[in-house]
Amino acid sequence: MNIEAMLKKTVLAIVIIGFAFSIAQAQEQRDLDKEVKVRTTYQPKINKAKRIGELPVVKDTASFTPTFNYFVQTKPLTVGFSPVEIPAAKIVGEPLKKLNSHDLTLAGGNYSTLFGDYRFNNQRSKTTDFGVHLRHYSTNGKLTLENDDKVKPDWTEQLAEVYGTVYLDEAKVNGRLFYERNAYNYFGAPQNDYSMSNPGFRFPYNEQKLNNFGLSADFQTMFDDEEKLNFGLGLKYEYFSDDIDLKETDIAVLANAKIRRGDGFWSLCSKFDYFSIDGLYNWKENNLDNDRKTMVWSLQPSYLLQTGKLNLQLGVKPVIVMGDDSETKIYPDVKVDFEAIDNILSLFFGLDGDLNMNRSKDITSENPFVFSGLDVMPSNQKYRLFGGIRGSLSSTSSFNLSAEYSAIDNQYFFVNAQNISFSTFEATPVTAYSNKFGVVYDDISLLKLSAELNLAWNEKLSLSSKVVYNSYAMDILDEAWHKPNFEVNANASYKFTNELTFQAGVNMIGERKTWADNEKKTLDAVYDLNIGANYRFSEHFTVFGRVNNLFADKYYQWEGYPSQRLNFLLGAKVSF
Repeated sequence: MNIEAMLKKTVLAIVIIGFAFSIAQAQEQRDLDKEVKVRTTYQPKINKAKRIGELPVVKDTASFTPTFNYFVQTKPLTVGFSPVEIPAAKIVGEPLKKLNSHDLTLAGGNYSTLFGDYRFNNQRSKTTDFGVHLRHYSTNGKLTLENDDKVKPDWTEQLAEVYGTVYLDEAKVNGRLFYERNAYNYFGAPQNDYSMSNPGFRFPYNEQKLNNFGLSADFQTMFDDEEKLNFGLGLKYEYFSDDIDLKETDIAVLANAKIRRGDGFWSLCSKFDYFSIDGLYNWKENNLDNDRKTMVWSLQPSYLLQTGKLNLQLGVKPVIVMGDDSETKIYPDVKVDFEAIDNILSLFFGLDGDLNMNRSKDITSENPFVFSGLDVMPSNQKYRLFGGIRGSLSSTSSFNLSAEYSAIDNQYFFVNAQNISFSTFEATPVTAYSNKFGVVYDDISLLKLSAELNLAWNEKLSLSSKVVYNSYAMDILDEAWHKPNFEVNANASYKFTNELTFQAGVNMIGERKTWADNEKKTLDAVYDLNIGANYRFSEHFTVFGRVNNLFADKYYQWEGYPSQRLNFLLGAKVSF
């Protein structure tokens, strides 16, 4: 390789030198053709001879290319061990955190308020879930009436319940046994009753005790294969009574079935409900009815079509009533849900209706200050047209905007018993004065607009709110007595540290019209601001505080019945 490089360099040098020499010789030739005038003494000049290169070039006519052959002789290397299969790696899951089976909460506050709550749940189990719940709440601080009288509500709420679930291979069985007791005074103004039109009639009681005992059980299959028939069967029994004469028994049998065929589900729900009420005071046509026995049978077949973004449910709901409230109704049952933007925005609308039997238990839950034995006629919601949009603003926030319009016959409204004529819809004096409520009826149309928003900016701050606007169109009555035109509820929670959490909330109820002392009155709007805080010392011990009606406003939910002003509750929760 070095010889070839040297030869190449030598040849290149000879070419360059030859080229330079040719140029010089040509230049010399041109010089000889010129006329030269010599001004100096002539000096003879001899041209340089052509010199031989110092490195002679050897050109070999013979060439030789070396060749050789080789091979690798393999020989296995013996080792002293045999490889074994490597087992698959196992990811060890986090150990399950031990659950606390017992929760005990105790608290107290002004207005002689006491609160206690105890809950028990069994530990994790694949076959059973069992729990016990005991609750007590009482308050008896004095309240000031419009005439400056000081009264005590002597309000008490108590609950005891046992519940459980047994999980089978492809089914489950649920059960619940409970007892509720509410006791209170009719503390509103006026404090006495006197009958003007019927001297023998009055409400000779100022205290009330409500008892509700019930049990329920149901069986439900849970087949993973939706083309198998899933079905359920349930039984419910409740006995409700007050401290005067009222007794109500309710027995219901429920059944359901559902199966998939193609892209849709066929389903059927049925309910037999028998209830009897004794001790009623009903002034229809000025006659006194002491009992009411009714059986209601409802059947609800429907077809649900699911095609990607569209869910369409088509069905009907016939209701047959037999007994003291005999009638037959058929209501539509149509629902449409369309996902306009995947996992972000959905549109929904529907059309349905229902017959509300207005049992005594339901009426006293809405207004506990009705007189004992109040009989309320069934309300017929002929139709309800609804629709709206719902969606997600982010993975931790959602909203729901809806509107509904309904037509209802025999809708009841609460008024003081002094203003009731039981033979007509009109509100005319029957009792000179009373702090107990009855009802009047009207056929109405109701427009309801609502908006809900749930936000969680981060793990520390969350907000939930709901606004409802109601517009009543009356047929006979001047106003929708005791019904607000708007309601607002908003709650916020802020996790200041892992141990300390703050809460705040506001409840607003619009003005309500009432009829009392033969004139129209207005109950002021309610603005109730609440704040609270929890401090968690450990997973076993937490202390908390609540302050309600922070501005200490005096407002009324029912005519003549003032609410508590600023009230607080301080307590602790123990888990073990």
